[in-house]
Order: sequence, then C-alpha cells, then structure tokens
Amino acid sequence: MTIGAGSVAMDAPQAGEAGGWVDRVDRLDPREFRQRYLEPRRPVVLRHALERWSAPARFTPEFFLERYADHPVRIRGRHYRLGEVIALQRASSEAQPAPYPCTFAECADLMADVTPRFACSLPNRHTSPFMPKSVFDLVNHLEIFFGGPGGEFPYLHYDMLRMHAWIAQVHGDKEFTLYERGQEHLLYVHPEMPWMSRVDDLHDVERWPLLHQARRHRVVVHAGEALFIPCGTWHTARCLTMNITVAFDQLESSNWREFVRDVVVEERRKGHAARARWLGLYLGLLGPMLTLAERCGANRRADWGVARLH
Repeated sequence: MTIGAGSVAMDAPQAGEAGGWVDRVDRLDPREFRQRYLEPRRPVVLRHALERWSAPARFTPEFFLERYADHPVRIRGRHYRLGEVIALQRASSEAQPAPYPCTFAECADLMADVTPRFACSLPNRHTSPFMPKSVFDLVNHLEIFFGGPGGEFPYLHYDMLRMHAWIAQVHGDKEFTLYERGQEHLLYVHPEMPWMSRVDDLHDVERWPLLHQARRHRVVVHAGEALFIPCGTWHTARCLTMNITVAFDQLESSNWREFVRDVVVEERRKGHAARARWLGLYLGLLGPMLTLAERCGANRRADWGVARLH
C-alpha cells in the first residue's frame, strides 16, 4: 500500500499481542492523514517527520548539560537538578533504571529548534484567540522528556482533555504500548481521574489480571520519527536507550466534542458547577464557528502560536 510519496510498513506483533495496527509511513499528505488515521482514531508513525527541525541534531544530553544542568526538575515528588538526572539516566540500565519521567516545560528559548509544527498536526485550536486559556491550567502544550534505559512511565493513561498526542523522538529509542479503544473495563480506570489507570506496574499479573486480557500493541519510535496517538488512546512508554522526546498536543474538530465534555466534567469535579455550565455552552457554540474558520485557513500557525510554553 502506498500513501503519498512513500510506503507503509507495520510493526511485527510480539508474543501475546495483536499486530497490524500501527503503520510506519514514509510520507503522508494531511488529507490522507485525516482520512486514514485522524478520523478512524488509529495511531501512526511518521518516519521523516522531523526533517525540518534542528532539534534532532542539537538536542543531545551534552547540549542540555551545557545549558541547563542547574535547572530544577521534579520527578515523582522528589527535587533534582536536570544535570543530576541526565547523569543518572546515562548510567542506568534495564535492571537499574534512573528516575523517570523527567520533564522540561520551560521551552520558550528552544522553539526555533522544534519549528515548524508538522502539517498533519494542524489545525490546532490552542492558537485561537477565542479559546479560554484557563481551561488548560493543568496542561502543558509542549514538553521535553528525558529518559534512560529501563525508565518506564509510572502509570497507564490517555492525554488530559482528550487531546491528540504527538510524540517526536529527537534522540534515542522509546517503546510505546498502546491499547485499543473501548477496553476501559479491563484497564482499572481511576474513579476520580478518568484519564488515569490505577495500574502502577504493567508487569504485575497478580494485582492487575484484567489488564493482561486487553488488546495492546507495542511500537518502537526511533530518532527522527513521530508517533501520533489519537485522543482517548490509553498508552504508556518505556525508554530503550538514553533518549530525549518532544511531546505536544493537538485540538481540532474531530476531538472537539470530547474535549468540551471533559472540560465540563473537570470543572464539575473541582466543584465549579456554574463555570462548567458556562464553558459547556460557550465551547458548544464556538466549535462550529472554528470549523468554519478553519476551512479558510484559521488555526494553522506552524510556529506554535500562543501555546502555553512558560
């Protein structure tokens, strides 16, 4: 099968897992991306997604050690310096993993290295001047992750507010485990935080027996590639080598209704019933207006626009 100017390959399934779900694509036209992956909610790996970024050449452990070694970071409630974490991660192994995930969200002075946004990740409604920015109080639209061999994300989750997730691998290799939709009854969903699972160890069959009945797919993302994870797709990650990842989100017409629903649910969860009603009404009216504007080219800023970058 051919898409655009390139070809599609599928990751081979591992023992006990379903195969043939995650394509690896050389080139992908935005229209074909929408038809084949965005609207059907299928993950895909774009092989050459980072060709126009300088980050793959510049974002190395040495680069961040030289510039940001003293930058404070927090991992699972403990405070570190970024240089300390990178040193631990470079010395880590599968048997003795270093602290993970280490995230770096103060990205404003690094934006030139991760610009432009991929064509397939547009339009993006964060840039609309009509979006109430307060709904994103708990969301960083772009983060840099650092990890060493054996580092695993601490819980199974999907991205908050039903955002689409884009995972741009700029250094090293990372393995993602993705779960097919509609299996929440097997994933031990947290009753108060529905975007999180209570599972804290994917390997513990005795504590979480239902999880191991769920259909899952594993895909390794290599440096220079990007993985699209559709909204509401449960996933987790494991570092295979010392690696640096740029993760960002996307909000557009296909996930708008789910976004609005989750915004309302989150406001109610925080005890803001009146604000939840107001936001539900306002965003419900805003959605069709943004869709119409996007047909004329709105919300397609490739320079990240007003994304929350600290």
